Amino acid sequence: MDTGAILLIVLTVVAAVLVVAIGYFAFSRLSGSAHGFPCAYRADESADWERGLLSYKAGRLDHFGRGGPFRGPQHHWQRVALNFGIARTIEGDDLPWLSAPVLAVPCEYVGDRFELALGLEHYTALRAWVESVPPGWNANVA
Repeated sequence: MDTGAILLIVLTVVAAVLVVAIGYFAFSRLSGSAHGFPCAYRADESADWERGLLSYKAGRLDHFGRGGPFRGPQHHWQRVALNFGIARTIEGDDLPWLSAPVLAVPCEYVGDRFELALGLEHYTALRAWVESVPPGWNANVA
């Protein structure tokens, strides 16, 4: 076997390993945020809604903006310090990526106020997550 054939085989193996590694990295990033759901975010009532994705972990809520899970979260909110106000129904025409009915939820986190817009089913799940006892807390029910 000549050196050209050996070099070709080595380059083919290296290319295959790179393709598998890149595929694994992309899959792990996507599957890590697969439990996310669509939302809209705005810093205050005068700002425009920004399309995003919410993903909740055991102790925090992550907000991904444009670019989704391939970019890091734009905001991290710790579960214990996140407070929701009273949700109100809004017109979903401006937010076609959210399933109707769309609810705008005023939020407060360590003195910082903002709003999230969610579909009803996602709002219900998120509210239950925020109001439930976080893991690791000594919650004995008699």
